[in-house]
Amino acid sequence: MAQQKPRVAHLQLMSRRQCCLCDDAKSVVEQAAAQGLCTWEVVDVDRDKALLVRYGNDVPVLLINGEKRFQHRVGFDELHAALEGATC
Repeated sequence: MAQQKPRVAHLQLMSRRQCCLCDDAKSVVEQAAAQGLCTWEVVDVDRDKALLVRYGNDVPVLLINGEKRFQHRVGFDELHAALEGATC
C-alpha cells in the first residue's frame, strides 16, 4: 500500500494593495510555503465588496484552513507554531 503524503495547511492572506503590513505578512507566509509548511493564496479584499466591508483597513488577516488566526502582524515563529497545530 502506498503511503500518503500528509496534507499541509492552506493559508489565505486577506490583503489590500499598498499595505506595508500586508507586504510583511506576505513575506512570512512565502517563507513558510517555501519550507513546505503550507499552501497559500492572497485574497485582495478590494476586489470583493463583501470582503471590503468585512475587513476594510483591518488587514492583513491570515486564515489557516478557513479559520482566522492572525490579524495585522504575524511572525515566522508564531506562524510555524500555528501550522504545527493545524489539521487538514
